[in-house]
Amino acid sequence: MKSFIEFLTESKKSYPFKIGVAGPLPEDFVDMLETCLEKYNLANLSTGKKTPIQERPLDFPQLENMEVTYFEAEVNYPTTSQVMQEYISKCCSCPQTHIIVRNPNEMAEEYQAEKKDEPYEAILGKDDMGGESAQESVGNNRVMDLLKELETARKDNDHSPIDGVAAGESADITETENTKSVMGS
Repeated sequence: MKSFIEFLTESKKSYPFKIGVAGPLPEDFVDMLETCLEKYNLANLSTGKKTPIQERPLDFPQLENMEVTYFEAEVNYPTTSQVMQEYISKCCSCPQTHIIVRNPNEMAEEYQAEKKDEPYEAILGKDDMGGESAQESVGNNRVMDLLKELETARKDNDHSPIDGVAAGESADITETENTKSVMGS
């Protein structure tokens, strides 16, 4: 049987992040970023990959005519993208509007992932669209099935909500009540 320490060492988990920095980077930015990420027990930091200067960078729509440098980091200590973004902004003395930190599993990252280059084929053009036919459960067929179900449910339900209920006595209500209009007469 394995000891607790063996289980603990085998269960090490790392947390990947994609860090984007807009604009020109200072000379010592990479060193500051590495030092900053040591707080989260940095496991790996890739070299920065620069995009060409774009009129509106994809991750920074509020900025104009900027290049973006992307780093892929992997840390051993769990954190969130927002916390890391704010921490990097403070440590590297860079405005928070010029930094973005994303988890590779976020929806925004999945949208930006490269798509397969397979030709698109519309399903409506095929004779067999896949799946099973649902013609038995639509239109008049479904109406007749529904009526049969209701008939069997009515036969199975012998309980009537008014069985065994005696008619109430209305001795305290006379015929003269509620004979005048609210508006007056």
